[in-house]
Amino acid sequence: MDFAEIARLIENLLRIGVVTAVRHGTPPRVRVQTGGITTDWLPWMELRAGGTRTWSPPTEGEQVLLLSVSGDLRNAVILTGIPSDQHDVPSHSAVETVTEYPDGARTVYDHAAGALSVSGVKTVVVEAATSVLVKCPDTTFDGNVTVKGLLAYQNGIAGQGGENGNVIRGDLTHQGGNLSSNGVVVHDHGHGGVQRGGSWTDGTR
Repeated sequence: MDFAEIARLIENLLRIGVVTAVRHGTPPRVRVQTGGITTDWLPWMELRAGGTRTWSPPTEGEQVLLLSVSGDLRNAVILTGIPSDQHDVPSHSAVETVTEYPDGARTVYDHAAGALSVSGVKTVVVEAATSVLVKCPDTTFDGNVTVKGLLAYQNGIAGQGGENGNVIRGDLTHQGGNLSSNGVVVHDHGHGGVQRGGSWTDGTR
């Protein structure tokens, strides 16, 4: 092996390139342009690929690093995530960790303020087989809330009606304690001159 070949292999060990095509099927692969060369389909490095697995495929135009075993580009593995002028980082703050998605959705954690925000998404689904606990002194829902199962509360309930007041449709059963309306206990409220019990036919009503 002459010196020129050795120099070529050394140069190919680490090369900067740009993703030109992405294949999301099995097996997932990308093609990269580096210098005047466009590689064959090559694997990229995920964060995890064992019992714990991640999926965050590269995108066309993303700047990457080719790590070529023995200097042979046919054996290269692609390391993603190198910012470029065309694809700058989504934040320049020293106190933020940010992920931005192609549709504009963003997750931002400000570790100086202790604030996590998720924006730009259309739907959010949290699915658990047993239970979900949200532990917070104060929680606000800004919008309509629908409960499909049993709604239970342990420390009272308070609120006020909107433009149309509060409407409950269907049967309402109250057990134990007093049910009050404007200071009047409903089940203990009588009307003067009206006897309890009896019927219209026996003249007691």
